[in-house]
Amino acid sequence: MVVMVLWAAFFAINFNIAMMIPLLPFVQEAIGLSTTQAGAVLAVFPIVALVSNLALGPWIDRFGRKRFLVTGACGCTVLFLLTAMAGSAGALMLCRAAVGVFMPMIGATVFAAVADYVPEGDRARVSGYVTTAAPAAFLLAMSLGVLLAGYVTWQVPVLLIAGVTAGIAMGAARLPATPMAARSGEAVTLATYRRRVLAFSMGASTRRLLLGFGGWAMAMFVFLGMYPAWVIQHGLAGRGPGVISGMLFVGEVGGLVGALLAGRLARLHPRPLGSCALVGWATACVVVAVPLGGESVVFQAVAYAGYAFGRDVMLALILGGAMALVAPGERGSLNAMMNVVYQCGATAGAMGSAVLYAARPDFVANAVVSGAVFVVAAWSVWGIGRGDRSGG
Repeated sequence: MVVMVLWAAFFAINFNIAMMIPLLPFVQEAIGLSTTQAGAVLAVFPIVALVSNLALGPWIDRFGRKRFLVTGACGCTVLFLLTAMAGSAGALMLCRAAVGVFMPMIGATVFAAVADYVPEGDRARVSGYVTTAAPAAFLLAMSLGVLLAGYVTWQVPVLLIAGVTAGIAMGAARLPATPMAARSGEAVTLATYRRRVLAFSMGASTRRLLLGFGGWAMAMFVFLGMYPAWVIQHGLAGRGPGVISGMLFVGEVGGLVGALLAGRLARLHPRPLGSCALVGWATACVVVAVPLGGESVVFQAVAYAGYAFGRDVMLALILGGAMALVAPGERGSLNAMMNVVYQCGATAGAMGSAVLYAARPDFVANAVVSGAVFVVAAWSVWGIGRGDRSGG
């Protein structure tokens, strides 16, 4: 039950992030969104979620993970149903903003709940099971989003994730309460927030790590934010939702393979951030080449698979290497800070993606900027990798 609930919770987190990307061109047509409004729809969730991640952490530690997991899942269920009924840009943005309040209640509890309910010797294995939900969510969100929105209506994927979060709420309600020993007895004050943000030493390695992680998130969203819109409206226009959905499905399989192989790459080095940098540079080359494929379905499938493979390998290696940079008692603070950095990078990337696509509908600007940011992110973590090999 624990593994099922937490896997579904991590799936919902990632599906929520990915689902609006392929739905945007269909929402634009149905509601009449401009390109700028479409970018705002993408950006409003991570902006609000950034603040929520900072605000909720101490309260979750004080009152227990189970309570917030159930509350967040219930709130998201209602908001996804309201999202499906939204008929204007304002209503859609308001719903996405409200999801940014409740989804972090789920996101901030998943891996902490692993420690609450799973014996120490099994936590690494169970955490590995849970993380496979991320590539699965992106795979289904990207392919099913185009297929269902194209042949039925854009609301169907939103209703499906509402069903998932309802199931999470019911499953989480059956879990034992968070053990008292795993809760914080400290009152939540401004000093608590100060310690949360500054609890670990911001040394050179952690600064480079956060820069690399933020760059990864930004590069990912600069590319992915408007890629489905470009494919549907220009690149593979006229091919139909079925063909485009199949192309995205094949491409996202590359991400799943990357997530599965990342563990093997991580075992090649105790701190695998140097390997992460090499993957980042290769991903940048793939991303820049995407517009060259134009109307070729095969080219786009292979290129998108290469992008998804690199994206998910980098994520796994960054998360795996990050915890080796700080003491065990500082890992929670670093993880919280990484959530904030991710939201900042995702927000900047989503907004930049819409601006670049409005300026260059041929997707060249998106591909070049995304590739450049991938290079910077890879350079940042490469410095950590070199330090590790030299005995740092």
